[in-house]
Amino acid sequence: MEQQNQQPQPPEFNQPQQPAAPQYQPRVFASPIMDPVTAVKTCFKKFFTFTGRARRSEYWWFVLFVVIVSSVLTFLSGLVPVISYLSAIFGLVMIIPQLSALTRRLHDTNRSGWWVLLFALCFLGYYGSLGYMVAPSLQSMADVTDSMEMAAVMVDSIQSSPIAAGIMICCALGVLFFFVITLIFAIIDSKWDANKYGPSPKYQ
Repeated sequence: MEQQNQQPQPPEFNQPQQPAAPQYQPRVFASPIMDPVTAVKTCFKKFFTFTGRARRSEYWWFVLFVVIVSSVLTFLSGLVPVISYLSAIFGLVMIIPQLSALTRRLHDTNRSGWWVLLFALCFLGYYGSLGYMVAPSLQSMADVTDSMEMAAVMVDSIQSSPIAAGIMICCALGVLFFFVITLIFAIIDSKWDANKYGPSPKYQ
């Protein structure tokens, strides 16, 4: 009796699933390109700052500044030999801010600053091994005025220290490799979001 009193149930149909709400990224805006004066001032203010991020305009304006000043000093040193000392001092002083700016530029592309350290170590290894080989011949090189004789003295110095010459060649290859790698990284634009090195200096 109970089975006869039961009303037939309507067939069940699959309910259409509601489409998921589209995921929108937060709206971000790119800040204006940093002007040359502000970029140079920023890099000097962050002289010893190897943390944080630096956008492309900040880094490349500073690189252009260093290149122009170095070129002018080199040109003037040919006219006034005393300026060559100023050119050398400027080149040495600019090593630290260039490395710190490059480190921040790599951070902006979410890459480690260890690339810069490896590049610097290869750079120092190259000139250190070269100086080690040339140091015993400095006196004889000072007395040489002909460029061919100078080259011959350099070759003899290198041949007399094969281990140092091998280190110099390896470091030179390392400098070339890390130079290309860091150059590519420095050209790449940063993403809009923050990374482990801090918020984006370009996108707000």
